[in-house]
Amino acid sequence: MKTVARRIAKLEEQFGTVAGKPPLLFVISRVERRLALDQDRCIEILGECAVLPAGPAVGVVNLLEVPKGLNAKETERYLRENAAAICGFRGQADASRRQR
Repeated sequence: MKTVARRIAKLEEQFGTVAGKPPLLFVISRVERRLALDQDRCIEILGECAVLPAGPAVGVVNLLEVPKGLNAKETERYLRENAAAICGFRGQADASRRQR
C-alpha cells in the first residue's frame, strides 16, 4: 500500500495536481493567428473572471473561438463576456446548459 501511495504522490507532483501548486492549464490557440493580447494577459483576464481552476487541478483554455480582427480592448471584452465558454471542455459546458 505504501508503494501505491508513493507512486500516486509522485504522479501528482509530476502533473502539478498536488495541493499548493498552481493549476496545469492547456491553452489551445492558432499558431498562424496572433491575438491583440498576448497569451499571458488572456490567462490573467480569465483568472480575474474566476473561471480558471483553483488549486491542484487541470484546466483547458480554448482561444480558438476568439474572433479575428479584434483590438486589445475588444479582445479583453470578448474574453470577459465569454470566459465560462472559453475555459473548460465543451462537453462540460453543454452538459451544464442541459441541466438548467
